[in-house]
Amino acid sequence: MPKRGENIYKRKDGRWEGRVSYPASSLKTRKYRSVYGKTYKEVREKLEEARKEVSHRQERCMIPVEEAANIWLSDKKDSWKEGTYGIYRQITEKYILPYFKGVFLCQVDSRFLEGFLAFVKEQKKDLSNTYLAYICGVVQRIVSHTGKKNGLCLPVPANPVPRERRRKVMFPEEPALAKLEGYLLKNVQDNTSLGILTALHTGLRIGELCALTWRDIDLTAGVIHVRGSLQRIKEDDGQKNKTKLLLSTPKTADSVRDIPIPPTLSHILKIHEKEPSFPLLAGVRGKWMEPRTLQYRFQKVLKDCGIDYFNFHMLRHAFATRCMELGFDIKSLSEIIGHSDIKVTLNLYVHSSLQQKKQLMGKLCPYSGNASPLAV
Repeated sequence: MPKRGENIYKRKDGRWEGRVSYPASSLKTRKYRSVYGKTYKEVREKLEEARKEVSHRQERCMIPVEEAANIWLSDKKDSWKEGTYGIYRQITEKYILPYFKGVFLCQVDSRFLEGFLAFVKEQKKDLSNTYLAYICGVVQRIVSHTGKKNGLCLPVPANPVPRERRRKVMFPEEPALAKLEGYLLKNVQDNTSLGILTALHTGLRIGELCALTWRDIDLTAGVIHVRGSLQRIKEDDGQKNKTKLLLSTPKTADSVRDIPIPPTLSHILKIHEKEPSFPLLAGVRGKWMEPRTLQYRFQKVLKDCGIDYFNFHMLRHAFATRCMELGFDIKSLSEIIGHSDIKVTLNLYVHSSLQQKKQLMGKLCPYSGNASPLAV
């Protein structure tokens, strides 16, 4: 293939071809783009246009990750809940900015993201695979947002965290729950025990429980109005470790709901009812008891009961599963739990017990309708 001019060749098929180079994601290797034409002049003109385009795109792709991350946070802040923004900002400052310092977006490929994953694992060794995938997903969001905002063809690298099969949730067994309930009833004058008992019988999330006031507990109508959620988030004032307690709306629109109060719990709540403005779980230093404080107290209760440790959220699992065993229809349970889709309820919280499976299998009889055992 004869060469003529700067990187322009005449091909064997009679056409002219020109090639323009541009940096690969590593910036140390090169990639090439070809243009074609019937004449040398045509290809030379096309090549000049291609070089200008590559140069322009390269300038726009040379955006530091730090700058892109800050723009992403700023652009999205108003469309997120304050708690969501706080979580993304914390991940960005704790993991992303230290690793990607001095790195341009065009360098962020799958191999680079694999290195980032190894860095995060080294920084904090006890993070779950789900959270690791979430952190890497933030990098993906930054790349995608910057590409769309600037009209760039930035490839979004694949998430390097392998997908795991959802592990079966091992929630506490009935004897342990019965023992816990007995302890709570015995100590129900303590508002911590009253709060844990409320979660055990309603399936409330810990943040929703901590946000309840007695105004939200309508004992006349027999319902709990879930309208808020409490969480501690990082302050958006530039100070490194300053946090604040945030009372916001619940997790999703479907989490805003009314939960009927079971008769036993209703009777107990009536005995301990306080002024409407009082929280169900009062704090020591402030008005509210924080979720992490309730977690610590819950661990102490389990220890006092002689029950093996399990997370507070397991009360929600146990509640949902018990409701199914008692014959709740899945749609009603999904609304009580506060899910937008019944599939979430089925996949996350509902697990049949072996005893229930045995009872169901015991209903099987021969196809003939004869109740006698099947012949072997």
